[in-house]
Amino acid sequence: MNQNMPAKGGSASGGRKTLLITIDFPPQTGGVANYLANFCQNLPDNKLVVLANKVENVHHFDGHQKYKIIRENLLSRYFWPKWLRTYFIARKIIREEKIEQIIISHILPMGYIALMLKLPFIIILHGYDIMNAQKSSWKKYWAKKILSKARYIIVNSHNTQKQVLKLSIPENKITIVYPCPNIKTEQLNEHEKQIIKNELNLHHKKIMISVGRLTPRKGFDKVIEALPEVIKQIPNLVYIIVGNGPDRERLEKLAEDLKVRGNLIIAEDIPNSNLSAFYDLANIFIMPARQIGEDIEGFGIVYLEANLFSKPVIAGRSGGVEDAVLDGQTGILVNPESVQEIGSAILRLFNDPELANKLGIQGKERVLLEFQWPKQIEKIKNIL
Repeated sequence: MNQNMPAKGGSASGGRKTLLITIDFPPQTGGVANYLANFCQNLPDNKLVVLANKVENVHHFDGHQKYKIIRENLLSRYFWPKWLRTYFIARKIIREEKIEQIIISHILPMGYIALMLKLPFIIILHGYDIMNAQKSSWKKYWAKKILSKARYIIVNSHNTQKQVLKLSIPENKITIVYPCPNIKTEQLNEHEKQIIKNELNLHHKKIMISVGRLTPRKGFDKVIEALPEVIKQIPNLVYIIVGNGPDRERLEKLAEDLKVRGNLIIAEDIPNSNLSAFYDLANIFIMPARQIGEDIEGFGIVYLEANLFSKPVIAGRSGGVEDAVLDGQTGILVNPESVQEIGSAILRLFNDPELANKLGIQGKERVLLEFQWPKQIEKIKNIL
């Protein structure tokens, strides 16, 4: 779970007048929206216009940005294809703003629009979108055509890059620009942490946390399935899942059935300002994400957020996670379908504090060195 406000960083200088077209943008939450907001923060303000979907409560976010944001209902309810409305809106903005190039996020359907607008365009890919674009021969045909016509392709991980290369796209057209965490670690509010400990009865407990949307892909169910054996050795363990989502009822029933409901806390509607306290209170972070159909963890920014607090992480070996977590260096990678591997990794970190501390410290050093937005944007300055 990422902060919604973009990181403050230096802007690239120069560049073409650019229009970013996206249906995911803050105040919407999630990895794609946050990635794009931080990406935009590091582009030249006077060279960027964003065309984003009209959603509620945009004023607080939009009013703090230096670049121009235009809000429209991008997908029509009344005629097909729904995305055609976006084409006409974008065409008008291109003329009025003297746009020279386009950036699109979501290869389908926004790639159709990029082809129709007949301007140089760049595609940003996140993982699920490129997987989804290969679900049928029709989608795959258009995805390959759009990628081949793109001036440049930006991906968020080696795994996403691999999916693009499968479509016979030249590797020299692709650059990995990693997501970077944007969460405050300084001046944590000790009073606030004590309130959380009191409210959730966390005193004298071992604490393991997950942060993410409550969906099957995140693997929270597998962690719960591992708890009965883990609790035999660590009876004072509390597993906290910070997040909202449709899978809550199933997870709670699973915990009830396994008689570990008393060791599970699901903390919904936690403000971003409080998230730092949860990371800081934890002993270890865990999210054994797995692939379900085309639904895949494109990267996993939460692993880096946990590392920033010097926490060791346990992650599922799937999707783009291996870019976010270095096995044996910043955390432990496990088979996300193996309850035994997940349980063993949990016990290993709790039973070996020296190893847990080492992984957490190395994780923090890596984030501070590599995963900073100005450094990532530097990779593509010359094409913007």
